[in-house]
Amino acid sequence: MKCGNQRAALAITLTVLALTLTACTTSPAATAPTGKSAPETTKPPADAELMPPDADERHLCGQVSALEGVRYRSDWEHEQGLIDDVEYASRVAAVEDGWRYMVLGATDVSPAIKDAQRAVSSGGIGYENTEFQRAVGDVGLACDEAGSLIAVSALPGQGG
Repeated sequence: MKCGNQRAALAITLTVLALTLTACTTSPAATAPTGKSAPETTKPPADAELMPPDADERHLCGQVSALEGVRYRSDWEHEQGLIDDVEYASRVAAVEDGWRYMVLGATDVSPAIKDAQRAVSSGGIGYENTEFQRAVGDVGLACDEAGSLIAVSALPGQGG
């Protein structure tokens, strides 16, 4: 039974990492190496230029749903003794990276997510970081206003 939970946890963690890295691997500007050095740019690309072409508020709110779902389920699994401290710390680190490196673009939700990113950088995703908790609430409100709800699913033992 514990092995199945570990596999599910690994699958969730890998899914979050895959979502986080999607922009890096699906960039239309990415090409095979040519042997020539890239031209030097004087200005970094804007957030909107880094987003996948079809990314919008729904995309961003979906990323937040995935990250918050992993955080919620990991907290519960750790409290229940289903994962140890090392596994839990690994998941927390992955979720924090997911928040820090989330591709934002220029949407109505982006400012709220930037606030959450600043809060993660100053104190992590723990419930004791009230700045992050407030910022996540603001992200939820921004997503609601954009017509895309944040959804967090539960594990079977949590009533899911």
